[in-house]
Formats: sequence, C-alpha cells, structure tokens
Amino acid sequence: MKKTIAVLMSLMLYAPTYSLKIDGNKIVDKSGNIVQNKKYEKILVLDPAVVESFYLIEGEKSIVAIADTAKSPIWPVEKTKNLPKAGTIMKPSVEQVLSFEPDLVILNSMSEGFGEILKSRNIKFLVNEGKSLDSILENLTVYGSLTGQTKKAEEVSRIYRTKLENIKEKISKKPLNKKGAFLFSTSPMMVFNSESLPGQIFEILGIENISKGLPGGRPIVSPEYLIAQNPDLLVGSMAISNKDDILNSNPFVKQTKAAKNGSILIVDSNKILRATPRVIDALEDLYAELSDVK
Repeated sequence: MKKTIAVLMSLMLYAPTYSLKIDGNKIVDKSGNIVQNKKYEKILVLDPAVVESFYLIEGEKSIVAIADTAKSPIWPVEKTKNLPKAGTIMKPSVEQVLSFEPDLVILNSMSEGFGEILKSRNIKFLVNEGKSLDSILENLTVYGSLTGQTKKAEEVSRIYRTKLENIKEKISKKPLNKKGAFLFSTSPMMVFNSESLPGQIFEILGIENISKGLPGGRPIVSPEYLIAQNPDLLVGSMAISNKDDILNSNPFVKQTKAAKNGSILIVDSNKILRATPRVIDALEDLYAELSDVK
C-alpha cells in the first residue's frame, strides 16, 4: 500500500505542467504526442485558441482549415469566418480533415479522442491546452516554430508578459477585495475552481473565490453553501446570456450581497475563457468594469 502511494505521489510530482514544449528537434504535448520541431505548411487547427494565436503572431498562412464554431466567433472574425471548415470541435469530420491533406493537426482537450483516428491514418497531431496565463504565453514559442514566425512569436509574448506584469502591479495597489463566484452554469449552479483560468483571473483581480475547498474542476454550489458564503459578486459566462439567468436560477441568489447590490455581470466567454493572450486584454477591461461595481 505504501509503495502504491509512493508511486502515485511520484506520478503527481512529475506530471507535465506544460501544454506544449520544445524539446530539441521535437515538440511534445502533455499527452506525450511528439512531432518534429519545424515549420509546417498545412496545419489544420481544431482549437479556436490556436487559430487566434496564429493570427496574433502572423502565422495564419499555415492554416488550411479550422473547426466550425458558428455560435462562438473566432477573432479576427472578418478573416476567420471565411476559412474552410473541417467539422466541429467536438465532432471533426474525418472526410473533410483528410481532404485537406494536413501535415499537422492541432486539437484541444475537447477533441483529444480524435487523435486516435489521426494516428490510425499516420497524420501527425498535437493536443493544445492553456490552463494558465503562463502556459498561454509559453505556447506562443511553439506556435512560432510551427508557423515559421519565431521572431514575431517572441515579440508578441514579450509584449503580453510586460502588459500582464503592469496589470498585476496596478491591481496590487488597488485590489478589488471582494468575494465572488465565476459561474459556468446556473442549473445546477456550477462554478470554476481556483485552479482554472477564470479562477486565476479572480486571484489576480483580488477576488476571493467561493469555490475554494470544493472538490472538482467545476463544483456544484448548493443553495445552503451559496448563502453561507454570501458572495459580493457573481460573474456569468458560457451559456449564461444575461443577469436574469443568474437571478432566477434559484430564490437563494436574491438573498446574496451580489444580488442586493446589483453586482452581477456577464462576460464574453470568447474573450475571457479562450486560452489566448487576448485574455490579458480582457483582464484589464474586466478590472475596470468590476472596479465600478458596488
């Protein structure tokens, strides 16, 4: 038993903390998928965050197709709306993917299972993930290598790192000092935990996350727990389209400080939850907006 625990602890200790990394002449993802470290001419991107990042570093010429996200526009919309599609993030089309003859496919965690199909057809692929602002910026180096835009990727990373540090310094002088919840859904009421990207954003803003101590990545908050925590602020995203969705989700919401003070707001999921450097831009805007909230 002790030996088993020791092995598990060892695995946890050495589990990958990166999404993508350059290892000499190879690029490795968190699942151990490996491709050659070089410029690829025909990249099929099934992760909207990577599409946006490619445009940020001017590497979009390498994109041959993307996933269809009709209800969730990909920045810059005026350009990405015209890109060829190869199914959706959740359901990529094998036929369409093959028709583009990609030399590399980039998936995200929602389409990771599709990797087995690609593997059976000898198509190289990587699984992208950005669970922190640091990993989002670190991934830019990999994107630069894949698209031949190394210098531009380094420049964009440097600009956003500086911007992030400036934002952190600004907030540290005047943190929001509120208690809040970042809602994923209302029925049931599920919130993002402290380890998630929204949770890290709360931490930077100086907001105490009521999910702290609750199990799971998106724990369910009971009415009793909500009242006991009595958050000053409720932020909705994802499928939550307006404040009434939150207010009317259950009668206990209206008993919170957030409801009584009108401190409920909706944020654009594409800006604050999509793992691209643009989250840092949204972070600055969100701080300004929340500073005006009671």
